[in-house]
Amino acid sequence: YAPIASDAWSSDMMNRIFGRAKAEQAMARNTNRKRMDNILNEGGAHLNAILLSFATRQRLLACADFGRTKSIMRAKIFLPLLLTAALAQAAQFKFGNQTFTVPDGFTVEKVAGPPLVNRPIEASFDEQGRLYVTDSSGSNARVPEQIKNPTHRVVRLEDTNGDGKFDKSVVFADKMMFPEGVLWHDGALYVSGVPIIWKLEDTNGDGRADKRTKWFDGKTANGCANDLHGPYLGLDGWIYWCKGAFEQQQHKRPRGQIIDDRAAHIYRMRPDGTELDSIMAGGMDNPVGLAFSDTGEVFFTTTFFNHPRSGNRDALVHAVYGGLYPKNWSILDKLTRTGDLMPPLSHLGPAAPCGLAAYESEVFGKDFKGNLFTCQFNMHKVQRHVLSPSGATFTARDIDFMVSDNPDFHPTDVFEDADGSLLVVDTGGWYKLCCPTSQIAKP
Repeated sequence: YAPIASDAWSSDMMNRIFGRAKAEQAMARNTNRKRMDNILNEGGAHLNAILLSFATRQRLLACADFGRTKSIMRAKIFLPLLLTAALAQAAQFKFGNQTFTVPDGFTVEKVAGPPLVNRPIEASFDEQGRLYVTDSSGSNARVPEQIKNPTHRVVRLEDTNGDGKFDKSVVFADKMMFPEGVLWHDGALYVSGVPIIWKLEDTNGDGRADKRTKWFDGKTANGCANDLHGPYLGLDGWIYWCKGAFEQQQHKRPRGQIIDDRAAHIYRMRPDGTELDSIMAGGMDNPVGLAFSDTGEVFFTTTFFNHPRSGNRDALVHAVYGGLYPKNWSILDKLTRTGDLMPPLSHLGPAAPCGLAAYESEVFGKDFKGNLFTCQFNMHKVQRHVLSPSGATFTARDIDFMVSDNPDFHPTDVFEDADGSLLVVDTGGWYKLCCPTSQIAKP
């Protein structure tokens, strides 16, 4: 199903996180020098957290902002007892009726929320530092009804006074189908609303999209709207997205081969809409988040990588081009096998992982560079994954990074800002469509 975030506690916000280590580097990249001076004077690491109320679906966005390409990654899940042990002696920050626990040396700060944005899901920066956020209307209507009468929107947030918090919001696009992904790239905003990825453009500079183009049409929309997650910008310049839900889709690859199956896929296509290709296929239910290492390795998060047993279900996965992945069932019968199905990088349990990010800078410290951060919708936390090379792949050491004690905290996106901080999007507790942990909507 599609993960989302929560605004039930009315302090839905976005969270930004940045460490003091190498803070001088962040200063050099941050136009608000006064704010960074204050951070250094305060001592300790500074964690600016943006918690936004989120709609459905996790997902991190590949952001091509501030001259750098951002990537996304998904997270692992631990049981509450393990969370408590992992975060012992950590710092805590209270917002309304919830408390966040983060590692010592970090702080959490609200940088946006209602009325600027109500139920945020995914977000992406443009080159001017404006943040485009998919914002749910709170509708849990059946998917066919939402396609017929789309009620969601995309807002653009701005920090007009340079204090590091957003204070201006404009509606960039309205009447959108459930928008589970967003990507700013080369002057246009790509927004997924099952079954379509739209290319939205503001041609007259008035702050609203006046041109809408169907960039991709998957032509399927199942009852949970999890046919489509993304888009994400790869280091190769192609635009990537994930296909789930087991609906039959047919696509033509660059050399003429026909893809005609019900399996899950990671697809990619050039920004001009040509040369659709499949990176991997599998029997999992719902691949959601994508992230890219600085060497071009692809990682993704997914639900139901395995048939639930022994605490295993969802996973963080290293995607190898042409690889075939679990679950092992009849959905894979039409696909070519050359050996065993590929393994996961890490088992996550019933986490419903969504947003995924690869940390590019060293602002938090050298040990953080190349780490993955995942949003875990069901576990109410963001987790850090430290990768180590292992043969042709990696092993992952999983560390809880940001944990809430509020069951309505549902993080759906996490991504790095130009100053090295992390922004976390929380959609809140409104979503219940196909979500067993949110059966009572809290609009």
